[in-house]
Amino acid sequence: MRWKFIDRLLLPTIFGLATVLAALILWELLIFHLRAETQAATNEQVQFVKTKTESELKARILPLERLAGRWQARGQPDDLDMESDAGLVMSVDPSFQAIEWVDPTFHLRWVTPQSSSEANLGVDFGSDERRRVALVAAEQSRGAMVSRPLDLRQGGRGLLVCVPVYSQRKLSGFLLGVFRYQELLSSILQNVAQEYWVAVYDGDEEIYSRRDVRSSSLGAWAQEGNIQFQQLTWRARLWPKPGTLSYAGSPLPQVFLIGGILMAVLLACTVYMAETARLHAKEVIATNKELQREIAGREQAEQALRQAQKMEAVGRLAGGVAHDFNNLLMVIRGHATLSLNRTGSNEALRRELNEILKSTDRASSLTRQLLAFSRNQVLQLRVLDLNSLVIQVKELLPPVLGEDIHLVMDLDPELGRVKADSAQMEQVIMNLVFNARDAMPDGGKLTIQTANFDLDETWVRRHAGVRAGPHVMLAVRDTGQGMDQEIQSHIFEPFFTTKDRGKGTGLGLASVYGTVRQSGGFITVSSKLHEGTTIQIYLPRVEGPVEAIETPKALPRSRRGDETILVVEDDDAVRRMTREFLKIKGYTVVEARSAADAIQFMEGHNESVDLVLTDVLMPGMKGRELVERLEKLRSGMKVLYMSAYTEDAAINIGVLNPGTEFIEKPFGPDELADKVREVLGANRETLDA
Repeated sequence: MRWKFIDRLLLPTIFGLATVLAALILWELLIFHLRAETQAATNEQVQFVKTKTESELKARILPLERLAGRWQARGQPDDLDMESDAGLVMSVDPSFQAIEWVDPTFHLRWVTPQSSSEANLGVDFGSDERRRVALVAAEQSRGAMVSRPLDLRQGGRGLLVCVPVYSQRKLSGFLLGVFRYQELLSSILQNVAQEYWVAVYDGDEEIYSRRDVRSSSLGAWAQEGNIQFQQLTWRARLWPKPGTLSYAGSPLPQVFLIGGILMAVLLACTVYMAETARLHAKEVIATNKELQREIAGREQAEQALRQAQKMEAVGRLAGGVAHDFNNLLMVIRGHATLSLNRTGSNEALRRELNEILKSTDRASSLTRQLLAFSRNQVLQLRVLDLNSLVIQVKELLPPVLGEDIHLVMDLDPELGRVKADSAQMEQVIMNLVFNARDAMPDGGKLTIQTANFDLDETWVRRHAGVRAGPHVMLAVRDTGQGMDQEIQSHIFEPFFTTKDRGKGTGLGLASVYGTVRQSGGFITVSSKLHEGTTIQIYLPRVEGPVEAIETPKALPRSRRGDETILVVEDDDAVRRMTREFLKIKGYTVVEARSAADAIQFMEGHNESVDLVLTDVLMPGMKGRELVERLEKLRSGMKVLYMSAYTEDAAINIGVLNPGTEFIEKPFGPDELADKVREVLGANRETLDA
């Protein structure tokens, strides 16, 4: 469906659904009313069953109590008189299954009728737990007591009514009335609640049931009541028969429901026709507005794309220059270091060589910033708490900012986690703070803020390369001089600066831009002249606990060794310099100009190789692929990667995983020797060079 058709359906759907909902509510109210009436009628029947059963049960045991009182008043009658009296009671009330006489020692002496139980005379009731408990309770209470459900000797399940008989305050015995549940309760409930199914429970045991074997207890309609009988409590459960429910039902709820649905359809059709006419009248205006929004969005997207392409092109150029320059710096620095080690006491020459080393260090620092901008630096990514990092940096800021700049921290206590390089993120914060400080020569307020942020599709359209979803925002805001639009369009470019000559390299914000982009985030700037600047960094939010920064390993005591090392490097000058660094430390070095030469050497020579030192990026085959090929030819080798930059974060994704060893160019002989010794394991005592 087209969007305008959906819009036309929206209001009619709301009206139609509202009408159907009203009909359903009314239908439910009527059903609830009928259910309540049925449940009330069922509850009345439950109360009637309860009352009738309680009164009838009391009436059934009353003859026993009177008979016991009569014998107690007359003294101890003989057995014939007692059996005659018991037979008379049973003839009056047919619910009795038997009447028994038990002596004080709990032994059965006679039973009426005798034909059913003569063989049981003399039975010890004290050995039956439930009979004994009922007799003891009757003796202690000196009144009638009722037993728990038990298996009757006459057959079936039932209960005993125990009435103690005393003669001259001395226990003569017990008069027991035997009742079978089904016959007892059937005689009481035979004409009660004929339109309902009835079940009576003693605890979890069903002692009486009057229902169809196929019927269920219909939990929605069933009602229960407790029947109190002596010290026992029975539970009566009633529910209507299907015929009773059908009779109690009414067609009124169904009539209201069907009528409501028909009304909803009619109302929805009417509203749909009116809404269609209204939308047709606004169609031209809506089309024009949509075209205007689309043109504006395309212009904004094209501008963002051009800016991203420009930054990408500059980044590729800067990364390529930095990579080649790093190799040259390594050669220059290596020769200077070797010359310095071989120079004797010529102080003038040593001073000049030290100046060369200092200059190469400064040049190396510049190349690192260029690599950061081109997103080719080596990052050690781990899950970080950005708030903790900001608090650590805060401790370093007071002497940097001075007394005329007021620092404000606005940190979200519920801030999510990010995955980034902690050292690089600390440098990002410091660079932003330095720029904010320089923008406020007369003082002002500097605010560092963190917050959780969810980026929607609007952000994605306005910023090229941005992904929607949960992010963490880091903002640095100053009240300084601000910038115009022209300056804002260039602030992240390498070597662009508004500072005086000699006061800045123009690489601070460029390295910030590259680090943030390489970490999967993006950066925005908002500024107006004389109103200050706000720079916001957005990093993807991740789950998981904060990863602790690993403690640097202790350097080995020796930098020397006698192992064999295979050096794979496509740059001849760098390879020769690396070879010299290793040879002066005692290592045996085998050189390979390419990955193919390294594989050919391994296939054609059997001598052992303890370590493979390979460049990450080489023509034809990358270092990772080379290592996988070499491991198939020779197992047990240690591997050390070296590189000046990564290509599309290949190192961070495919090489610098946990357990991978890496050394960054340019490096000196001592740095290389320390790293090689760390990888190989400094397990032998040797003399340092």
